[in-house]
Parts: sequence; C-alpha cells; structure tokens
Amino acid sequence: MHELDKAIFEVFTGSGATFAANLRPYLSLVLEIYGAFEIIHRFIQWRKKEEERRNLKRSLALMFQKKLDKARNDLEKLEDDIAYAFGALFVYSVAIPPFEPKEKARDIIKQLENDYIEMAESMRELMRLVKKHEKMIVSALELDETKIMLLEGLSDAFEKEKPDIEALTDYLPLIAQEMQKTEKKRKAFSRELAKGIGKFNSAYELVKINRALGIDRHYKRCFKKAAKHSFKEFSRKFNECRFS
Repeated sequence: MHELDKAIFEVFTGSGATFAANLRPYLSLVLEIYGAFEIIHRFIQWRKKEEERRNLKRSLALMFQKKLDKARNDLEKLEDDIAYAFGALFVYSVAIPPFEPKEKARDIIKQLENDYIEMAESMRELMRLVKKHEKMIVSALELDETKIMLLEGLSDAFEKEKPDIEALTDYLPLIAQEMQKTEKKRKAFSRELAKGIGKFNSAYELVKINRALGIDRHYKRCFKKAAKHSFKEFSRKFNECRFS
C-alpha cells in the first residue's frame, strides 16, 4: 500500500471522522440558508417587474438585493472557511505539517468563528426584512407549505443577536431536499476544479511526480476498490487487485 494513501486513509477514519462530525452543523446551516436565498432571489425578480410596471420611486427590490448580496457574500466566506478547514486536515495532517501546528489550528478556528458571527448578523438583517414582507413574498411566488416553513424557521432563528439553533433543528429534514437541488452545481464545480487543476499540473509538469510515485489509473482503481473493506482487509485487498 502506498504510504501517502495509507496516511490519507488513517486520517479520514480516525481524527478526520470526528472533525467531519464537528463541521456537520455548519454544512447543515448553510444548506438551509441556501434554500431561502433561492426564494428571495425569485421575489426580487418579481418585485423589480412590479416596480417598473407601476413606476414606483421607492425600490423594495433594491433594498432586498443589498441585504441578500451582503448575506450571500458572508455565507460564501463561511463556506470557504469550511472548505479550507477540510483541506487543512488533509494537507497538514497527511503530508505537510504547518510550521506552528497549534497556532495554525487556532487561526483556522478563529476565522471560522469570525465569519460565522458576521454571517449571522447579515442574515438577521435580511430575515428581518423577509418577516416584514412575508405575506407579499408568499402571495407573489405562491409558495408551498414547505417553503413557507423554511422562511418562517429562518426568520425566527435569526431574530435575536445569537442564532436560535434549537429552532432551526425542526427544519433539518428540508436539507435533504436542498441537497438534491444543488447536485448539478456541486458536480459542475467538481468537474471545473478537476479540469483546471489537471491543466495546471500538465502545464507545470507536476504530473511527473504522480508518475514517479506510480499513481496510475489501475493503482487508483485498486485503492477505491479496497477502501470499501475494513482497515484490516484493506492492504490485502489492495495488493490482490494491484498485482493481479
């Protein structure tokens, strides 16, 4: 078994499993908010048409857009922090240790905390506006019961300075629906990132390192196949496939 692959496997079945569980609440929260953003974006488009048709001077659509843009930017910062934390676990635990391990870990946590607080503040501002105009949003978009519940849940959760996480837990089943809706975007990102990194690696000849390590298609296929088994069985299954 390749030493790098072995290290990766040990990290993600050991400390990585605990780490992933600790980040799960952030992912769940982000997915709930993501669903609300889709609704608000649709309302803004409807409101713009209405304001243009009625020649209104005071633009409610613009007010919503500013609040939505701020909340989306802050949410994306939090998403970046989560992605960085996952990536840091992979890079710093498996291959390249940071020069100051404890300080680096504390920095990552501090950034996550700061951006979470910032996101909660911008969400409170946005959901305050949503709550004020909820009847108009529901009527204009003809929202079903599930979407109404989502908006109401987020409005209640972000009503105070500190988000009411307990209130949000009632709406966690909605996350499965949001995961299905975002599948295309997630796959598109994965393909584009893989393609871009592949081109970069080829342009700067970094692929030679993979060849030197013997990481070819057959090797990766065997690793994936063996990973389905327990850790004790992993090495045997991997070698059986590798040298068959």
